[in-house]
Amino acid sequence: MKEIKRVLIAGAGAIGSMVARELSRGDGIETAILAAGPRFGRYRKDGFVLNGEKAGFEIADAAEPGQWDLVVVACKFHHLPQVMDDLQNHVGPDTIILSLLNGVSSEELLRKRFPLARVPLAMIIGTDAGREGNATVFSNEGTIFFGDDENAENPAEWSAPVRSIAALFDRCAISYTVPRNMRNRLWYKFMMNVGLNQTTAVLRESYRILQTPTRIPEAAELFESAMREVALVAAAEGVVLTDGDVREMYRVLDTLSPEGKTSMCQDVEAGRKTEVEMFALAVMELGKKHGIEVPVNETLYRLLRVIEQAAGVRGS
Repeated sequence: MKEIKRVLIAGAGAIGSMVARELSRGDGIETAILAAGPRFGRYRKDGFVLNGEKAGFEIADAAEPGQWDLVVVACKFHHLPQVMDDLQNHVGPDTIILSLLNGVSSEELLRKRFPLARVPLAMIIGTDAGREGNATVFSNEGTIFFGDDENAENPAEWSAPVRSIAALFDRCAISYTVPRNMRNRLWYKFMMNVGLNQTTAVLRESYRILQTPTRIPEAAELFESAMREVALVAAAEGVVLTDGDVREMYRVLDTLSPEGKTSMCQDVEAGRKTEVEMFALAVMELGKKHGIEVPVNETLYRLLRVIEQAAGVRGS
């Protein structure tokens, strides 16, 4: 098992900068933020602010070759092609890549681009991190779930990359879980994002509309209906998601700040491109593939595309 000593963060948004701060708690861990072009100078000049405190992260120039034990990818899905280009000089045959992107396809894209790297499945749940400018605010760091498709109960039997990441997170006091069936948990997160991100984005509301005791029944109906369509296409893909998984979402939501907002809601409010292609459109494509109707996600897709275009979002 290789000890992870050098970590590169690709994507310095709310999640990326929060994880960078978590990693800074570990002794002997060299952590840097990847930047290319104008971002390199801006990051070095402006730095980062997390919960009101200045954070002095090292900035790695994408154009300068570097060797990293672990690369954490935390960008938006539509930025992934550019991020993979930026990583070209920074991923070697011994590099582990951990993708915290939403959706269920980023790992496969990374494996195709970097065939010699090791790319376990990963996701983060339970964080309410939000970002404005260079400032990130959060009250809950959440938990990182990661692992191979299937993982043993005994940590000694995990694959070498999974054990290396677990040892790193132990050193940095980062909350993590290695599930027996990681592929199922990745789809669970996808189901949550399809329901939660899109519902709050079209309504432009915080978590409170789905939390106890401020839950709005009609919002909950929209949230659950979108997720049940994911469960249908997941079953066709060989992944079982149950009504119990849907109900579990509310327990997770109740741990978050009532005034916190999903990343998609923040994107809508700021007039930025959303990840609707990764959510509603992905469900629509899977529905078409398997002959399954997904009317709720079709409607959410249309609503979010109109919102983007009305705001004049580039790329819409």
